[in-house]
Amino acid sequence: MKRLFILASFVAVSTTMMAQDMFEATNFATKDLNGTARYVGMGGALGALGGELSTMGSNPAGTGLFRKSDAAFTLGGVFGAKGTLGHDGSRMSLDNAGIIISLPVDEGSVRNVNFGINYVKSKNFLFNQDTPIENLTVGSVNLSQTYQIADLANLAFDNDVWSGALADMSAPLYDDNGNLTKYGLIGENFETLATGEERFLGYTGFGADKANMRKSTYGGITQADVNLSLNALDKYFFGLSVGLYDIDYNRESFYEELLALPDGTTAFYDFNNWYKTTGDGVDLKLGFICRPIDDSPFRFGLNVHTPTWFRMDDINGSSLYINDTFVSEKTYDPYSYDLRTPWKLGCSLGYTIDNYFAIGAEYEYQDLSTLKYSEDGHQTSYFRTHNDLISKCLKGQNTFKVGMEVKPTDEFSIRAGYNYVSAPMKDDAYKVIAYDSPFTETDYTNWKGINRFTVGLGYRYKGGYIDVAYQYSGQKGDFYAFDDIDLKPTEIENNRSQVMCTLGFRF
Repeated sequence: MKRLFILASFVAVSTTMMAQDMFEATNFATKDLNGTARYVGMGGALGALGGELSTMGSNPAGTGLFRKSDAAFTLGGVFGAKGTLGHDGSRMSLDNAGIIISLPVDEGSVRNVNFGINYVKSKNFLFNQDTPIENLTVGSVNLSQTYQIADLANLAFDNDVWSGALADMSAPLYDDNGNLTKYGLIGENFETLATGEERFLGYTGFGADKANMRKSTYGGITQADVNLSLNALDKYFFGLSVGLYDIDYNRESFYEELLALPDGTTAFYDFNNWYKTTGDGVDLKLGFICRPIDDSPFRFGLNVHTPTWFRMDDINGSSLYINDTFVSEKTYDPYSYDLRTPWKLGCSLGYTIDNYFAIGAEYEYQDLSTLKYSEDGHQTSYFRTHNDLISKCLKGQNTFKVGMEVKPTDEFSIRAGYNYVSAPMKDDAYKVIAYDSPFTETDYTNWKGINRFTVGLGYRYKGGYIDVAYQYSGQKGDFYAFDDIDLKPTEIENNRSQVMCTLGFRF
């Protein structure tokens, strides 16, 4: 005998939501290519060339090449996919603002000491997705999110733990007299014994005829670097930056499925989730640049970044509609936790010809599998599970930068660059949701590498400069609406353009 319970309440009994996982951790451990228009126009490959405010965040020794004080600010706009869920596909922002004070010393081997501070929007979370889910039919079986929910509910039943949001929302609820008080999204299977009694066999899902995911993320990470650098003998340059970070991350999702029921009818449900993460962090960056040959403009640079220690706060909510009828809504209590990003190492090369040509190349490496979540310095069982998954599914990430600048006249500059960031995760990375976890989003995306192409123009005049740049960033990913071994990924893209203008002053 099989009873179907479809019209459902998605109300969860848990009071906290530990929302972040391996996939979100990579968001906070990686950065965009952003800063001044000159820095972006050359693909960020200024680690050894220096003389640029934005190098405070990559190779802090780069500011040691300033001989005059400098101040600049940058306005920019990012343009991505068309808007969804009421959010636009473009954003304007203050991308950079900084100042460097250069103090000549001329005592001993030290030529000058420089102090600076630079603000940059190091991450823009702008992303909009409207994705019909492909490949739901495998042979004669239609896949569905409800099968994953049923598996979690069966585990919850076996362990008699019903604190998880997915398990709780999925299962019917009875009072002490055996009366049904709440419907679930999944079915119950029973068998009738010889005595006439019914024995519960477990929960089951239903195949979906179609599904669609709409998602929007927005907000960003702002970074302020406080920098100290010095020039020794015009040959050796040393730098140190303390980085201060502020996180404002927002995510909204709207997932819908049309279920095909065994009796020939259908049930259409919409599951809405929203998340907000705020936090702050700190790290330390050390840099070095050397001109090894006295009569050559060739130079190389080295830099190391400590992990960023983030303190995070999450708050979230969810709601359910069935056949366009509101069923339930829940907002969860805030939850605080810590995230430690990997160490980052970098090396760079630079070469100039007189005052009319410059070329730079740079390489950075960080091992994302060393990302760590914790709560007040300790690993809970929840975070231990995710840290183990991080170690298994994330990998070392490589960043390559190359850029050049040509000055046909003393006033005008032409720039171009290329920036490549390798994939943060292995191809078979997957999401784990525990049966007692209050995590309610089943989808995930295995993002591939990022290709960035940049161009720029610059104009120098007495006492100042104006730079403009354009950046195109392209990335593909394999999207999964839920975890099922037979579900084939749906390819999605995160392609966007950025334009920016820097106005600078030298004094």
